[in-house]
Amino acid sequence: MELSPREMEARKKVCLPLDGLTSLAEVEALVEELSPLVGIFKIGKESFTRFGPEVVARVRDCGGGVFLDLKYHDIPNTVRGAARAATELGVEIFNVHASGGSAMMAAARRGVEEAAPGRGKTPKVIAVTVLTSIDQAILNVECGVPGALEEQVLRLALLAQRAGLDGVVCSAADLPALKGKLERGFLFVTPGIKGTTTPAGEDQKRVLSPGRAVAAGSSLLVVGRAITGAPDRTSAALEVLRDIAEVL
Repeated sequence: MELSPREMEARKKVCLPLDGLTSLAEVEALVEELSPLVGIFKIGKESFTRFGPEVVARVRDCGGGVFLDLKYHDIPNTVRGAARAATELGVEIFNVHASGGSAMMAAARRGVEEAAPGRGKTPKVIAVTVLTSIDQAILNVECGVPGALEEQVLRLALLAQRAGLDGVVCSAADLPALKGKLERGFLFVTPGIKGTTTPAGEDQKRVLSPGRAVAAGSSLLVVGRAITGAPDRTSAALEVLRDIAEVL
């Protein structure tokens, strides 16, 4: 399959989660199937718990880049050690929870720097702001956080920037509230992306289409069930690329 120049650029913005897989052979098959259409693969809690660090090695052996989505949230020293370990695994991106505070996020950066000598390229460290499964009512009533959801996202994004991180995870719907308020080059990784004809998943509450997300300023789109839940995954992934390409 030959992609147009704009579709090739769009491919760099697509991250596919490797969820719901029961064997490393399935992982390898999915990576090989969708690598031509996906820029990076996300290894989350399910796959890492089931397969351990070996899943990172398998994806890299298949030529795929890895976003390690374990959302570290612990005391600074523990997160520092986890950041060293993630760097040693050779992942391209990993994340922490911004709600862990500035000292914890700064410790993650230190962990990367400690493991980095002699490794060349180091991973990007990004912070989760407010999960895309949380809406205004959940934030205020269940979590007990007052104020507008967008204000909380901005507060945590600014905290991550001051701690020296490379970007944040947020909903693409939050991006208008962040525009112009963070440094140039700061990354915005956005889950909760639906396909042009496929849904994002029932637990996602703040959802945008791929093209709208990129137009709003998203750097990397996490597109899961909109592709993996489609009858034809290749066609669904191609639709995502074409939707992005229209706004590039």
